[in-house]
Amino acid sequence: MPPFSVITLVKGRKKQLENLLESIGRSTVKPQEVVVVWMEEDRLDKDEIQDVPIHQVTCEGDGLPLAKARNLGVDTATQPILLFLDVDCICSPNLFDALLQQASPHTISSAGVRYLRDVPEHGNYDRLSSDAIAHPKRANLPVGTPIDHKHFWSLVFCIHRNTFNEAGGFDDNFTGYGGEDTDFAERFTNKGCKLVMCDAEVLHQYHTKYTPPMNYVASICENANYFAQQHGYLPMYSWLKAFEEKQLISLDEEAHQVALLREPSEQELTQAFSEQPY
Repeated sequence: MPPFSVITLVKGRKKQLENLLESIGRSTVKPQEVVVVWMEEDRLDKDEIQDVPIHQVTCEGDGLPLAKARNLGVDTATQPILLFLDVDCICSPNLFDALLQQASPHTISSAGVRYLRDVPEHGNYDRLSSDAIAHPKRANLPVGTPIDHKHFWSLVFCIHRNTFNEAGGFDDNFTGYGGEDTDFAERFTNKGCKLVMCDAEVLHQYHTKYTPPMNYVASICENANYFAQQHGYLPMYSWLKAFEEKQLISLDEEAHQVALLREPSEQELTQAFSEQPY
């Protein structure tokens, strides 16, 4: 297998990170390194997992600088193939092998996901797999054939460094939550890149969430407007409509613009809190 780097971003998810690293250590194919990009002042007290070096760096910036942090991860990584994993992931043992087989220059590979109802005490995929559930509304995507680029999700993907650079990396004008994945997908598609699924999966560890994600309404509005300036349409449309119905935003569909009217109340956040794992 070709050499590759694993990149993950962390803020407030130290236990999830430990579980992810354990699952990486159980992989049938090991990376040359794991790059951990902290979006806070924290560190693990270890520098390897199963003889795989762990390189830890800090991304400066307010809030949740996801795009900037991913680019820093790429700058820190040393290998020609980059494998991004969300810190909430637990890898199946064959994940890396399957992703690497499907990825090539101008082909980005991704994987399926099932969901856990909690944050487990360990990262042993084989012991956790039977407890994971599928998303009832997420379609089973075909393996090995190009799929719509709008299925791209930075939760798990493998990309050649040259392809990443040709697409321009992630646009760090996106700050906070929302929009940067779809923007990256538009740009790699414009460069002639394809997205394919591999025959492997990750398990997603539970985290607190709101449906819709009104805790991020301000950054979603800001990022949606910036995205529309670049691509001529509004992303995250179902979320925007849900915010509009709750009178959190005004939505101008003809001009492709949104305006934040107010932040949600504590009562609204309580009502939107979801215990669903997906």
